[in-house]
Amino acid sequence: MLKSGKTVIMLLTIMSLLSGCFGERSELAPLKDGKGKIRVVYQDEDRFYSDYGNFFKMMNPDIDIEIISEAELFDEAEKNEAFNLTEEKKKLLDKVKPDVLFLNESMFEAFAQEGRLYDIEPAISQDQYNLDGFMPGLIDRLRAKGNGKLYGLTPSFETNVIYYNRNLFKKHQIEPPNGKMTWKELIDLAARFSSVESGKKQVFGLYQTRGPASLMYDIAAASALKLVDAKSGKLLIGSDGWKEAMKMTADAVRNHAAYAPPPVEEGEQLDGYEYTGDYLKQYSRSNEMFYMGQAAMTIQPPWFASFLRDIPYYSKTPEIDWGIAAAPVNPAKPDESAYVKLSEIYAISVDSPNKRAAWEFVKFVNGPEMAQVAGKAMNHTLPTRSDYFKDFRGRETEAFYLLKPMEASGVSDKKSIPPGFQAEFDSLLSDALKSLIDQEKTLDNAVAELQIKGQEIIDRLRETK
Repeated sequence: MLKSGKTVIMLLTIMSLLSGCFGERSELAPLKDGKGKIRVVYQDEDRFYSDYGNFFKMMNPDIDIEIISEAELFDEAEKNEAFNLTEEKKKLLDKVKPDVLFLNESMFEAFAQEGRLYDIEPAISQDQYNLDGFMPGLIDRLRAKGNGKLYGLTPSFETNVIYYNRNLFKKHQIEPPNGKMTWKELIDLAARFSSVESGKKQVFGLYQTRGPASLMYDIAAASALKLVDAKSGKLLIGSDGWKEAMKMTADAVRNHAAYAPPPVEEGEQLDGYEYTGDYLKQYSRSNEMFYMGQAAMTIQPPWFASFLRDIPYYSKTPEIDWGIAAAPVNPAKPDESAYVKLSEIYAISVDSPNKRAAWEFVKFVNGPEMAQVAGKAMNHTLPTRSDYFKDFRGRETEAFYLLKPMEASGVSDKKSIPPGFQAEFDSLLSDALKSLIDQEKTLDNAVAELQIKGQEIIDRLRETK
C-alpha cells in the first residue's frame, strides 16, 4: 500500500510538472529585441500592402513581412474551369509553409480538423484581447469549425439582406419588410404587388437575380436543409423540407409574387445597357429592374448598396429612396441567418516558429483600427466589429448585424456533394421547377422523378471517382 501511495504521489507530481510545461508552451514569448518576421500567402504583394501591410508596418515597423503571391493560381482558375483552386492552394501552403494563413471558411474548417492550426485562445487570454466587440454569434461560428477551439479570426463578412424601394411601398400603401420575416411572410408580402403595374410593365414584389432554382436554394438555406446525406450518400430532395421549398418557389413565380429571370447572355441588350461583364453592367436585370421601379424588393449582398450609390453617376438619373431589412429566417431559429459568409479568416500555422509575430499581425488585422478603416470604405464586405459601421449614406446598418450567423449550413455542404454533381443536378432541377410553374406535373411526380435521376448522378460520379 505504501509503495502504491508513493507511486500515486510520483504520478501526480509528474502530471503537475507536465501541466506546468504545457502551460508555459501555451504562452507566447515576447519578440526578441522587439523584432520579428512572418511569411504570408496573399493575392499579390501590392494588394496585401494596400489592404493591411502599410497600416501594420506603421504600427509594427520592426516586424518584417514576406509575401508569397497566389496570383498565378487565380489566373489559372479563370482560364481553366477544371483547375481546382482549393487543392492547388493547399499544395502551395504545404510548399511555402507560411506563418499566417489566409483561408476561406471551408479551408479553415478542414485545416482545423487536420490539426494544422494554432489554438489562439491562450494568446487571447495572455494579451487580454477583447472579443466582445465582434458581432454576436461570430466567435461561436468560428469555434464550431474547430470542434470548440478557436483557431482564427475574421475581420469581415458578407450577408444578404432585403433591399426595398420605399417609394413603391408608400405609393401602394403596403407595409415595408421588417427584420426576422420568414420566407412565407416575405413571399406573402411580395404577392401584394402581383396586380401592380408601372406603365404597361408588371411590378414584381420580389426580384431574384438568377433563375427559380436559385430562389429555391435560398429558401432551403434558411432551414439549413442538406441536399445529400454525408453518411449514406442519399439524395434528400424528396424530404418534406425540400418539397416545401420547391412548392413555395413554384407558387411564388407562377403567381407573380416573385420573378426569377433566365440567364443573361453576353452582348444581350438590357434596358439601354449591353451586358459585357464589367462592374456595373454585369449585375443586369435585377439591379436595373429594382432601380427602375419594376421590383419592390430584391435580396442582395453588401455590394448592392454601393451599386445603388454609384448608378446615378453612370445613368444620369436621381438616386431612388431605398431601405434595407434583414434576410428571411427559419421560424424555428428566428435570431439566426443562413446567409453569412466568411471568406477571409486569419489563422496561424501550428508549426510556425514565429507565432508571436504572427499573432501580432492577426490581432491587428482583426482589431478596432482596421475595422474603423473598413467601415468607412464599405464595399463588398462588412467589418465584423459592428461598432464601426453604423451608417451608410444616412441609412442605419442594423439589418446587416441583426441576426447572428448560423453555426452550420446545409445546402452548400461540399463534403457530402460529389464534384460535378451540382451542375448536372441543377439542370434537372430547373426543368422540374418549370414543370411545376407551368402546372405540367404534380409536386409529388416532379419530386419523385428528380429523386431518381439525381440519385443516379450521385451513384455514377462515386463509381467513377
